[in-house]
Amino acid sequence: MTLNQVIQRIKILADSHKQLQSFSSPANITDALNDKTVAYPACFSLDIPGNNIDVVSKTVTFSFRLFFLDLVHVAADTKQNEQDVQSDMLNIAMDFLAQMDYSAYTDWKIAAASPVVFVTDTENDRFAGITADVSIATPWDKNICAIPANSFTFPIIDTSMKPVYDTVYTATDNEGTTLTLPQLRGNNILMMVRETFTQFEVTAFDDNQSTEFLWGSSDDPLVNINLGVPANAGERFLILYRKF
Repeated sequence: MTLNQVIQRIKILADSHKQLQSFSSPANITDALNDKTVAYPACFSLDIPGNNIDVVSKTVTFSFRLFFLDLVHVAADTKQNEQDVQSDMLNIAMDFLAQMDYSAYTDWKIAAASPVVFVTDTENDRFAGITADVSIATPWDKNICAIPANSFTFPIIDTSMKPVYDTVYTATDNEGTTLTLPQLRGNNILMMVRETFTQFEVTAFDDNQSTEFLWGSSDDPLVNINLGVPANAGERFLILYRKF
């Protein structure tokens, strides 16, 4: 997924929540709070440090700070009103993270823990709520063939015209980030497709990929495949392989 696609999905989830009245991705939170057109309760998304590209696990991670804020009724018991708003915003944030972690989203994975901070507008007590720091890992197929580049020579794999076999594996939600496939022991895995994108696209015993593939030795391959992003229950994997 691209950055735009990730932000667009967050916006769709925010718009679908009946208790949130608006969503935006401002340059900074001060601009958002000074915008008199914002409808509350509101959700704001800001980029924070923690974005990274991992060539080993084939993932791109995006990090956001989500603000869930509402107006505070200024009265004699303003402090209690702030606490009530923070409690309500925490419940909304919990709903929101549950939506983001929905198992049908196989193209991103939400970090297991999202640090939460209770916040208030200390200058004039207009706003209160929480912030939640969220990390989102998305698969990256690292498809060299799709790169717009010139004068690049791709290595040729000698297939020796051997037949190619395939097998389908359906995840049970117990795999984590590793698929263990003993039924493929002793075979040369050519490619694995995870739902709609290519996960691996080289031979199993490519020494240059030793940090990416956990195959064991050529004499006793363990066939443990590093996924990067954990598998979800019901997610399907198609593996193409040749017999040695």
